[in-house]
Amino acid sequence: MAEEKNLKKEGEELAKIAVENGLGSKQLALLYRLAKIKPLPYVEAFVEKQMGRRVRGYIPFGRHVLELLEKYGERKASLQRIIMYANMLYDYYESLPHIGVQDAIEPIIKGITERYGYDGIELSPRRDYTELRVRLTDFRGNPKILASQIMEKIGENVPEASKLNLRVWIEQLEWR
Repeated sequence: MAEEKNLKKEGEELAKIAVENGLGSKQLALLYRLAKIKPLPYVEAFVEKQMGRRVRGYIPFGRHVLELLEKYGERKASLQRIIMYANMLYDYYESLPHIGVQDAIEPIIKGITERYGYDGIELSPRRDYTELRVRLTDFRGNPKILASQIMEKIGENVPEASKLNLRVWIEQLEWR
């Protein structure tokens, strides 16, 4: 049981490194598939190849994978489990910044849009930006102006939101 916790912890660290460096989830999934079906020297060569090709985020991620390969040697099952945990936890670590930001920006947006029938917000990570949908039930104005006001207030009050490259969309809901 303690061994499994250590493998999960290693997987968490690998997932964090992948997310922090912008490595795509498909690259991580590919590495997991390779670790399951190919011998470890092949996996090592693949990681080195991706690092040499300068695949986005792969250099710091690849270094960590190479360290794990060295640390776990021929214990292929342990390495597979680490990559499995990293693959499973990737989405969780990718969404963490959004969770904190959503809690911080929701009261700001609600204050600005309450008179327009505020019905909630939704943050959705995209490849290069984060989409912020503001749902309103009674808005008849120019959505671009309101989106600019929202962005301005968020920028003034929630500096960590600037890391997300937000794009605001005003969503007019049908009358219920």
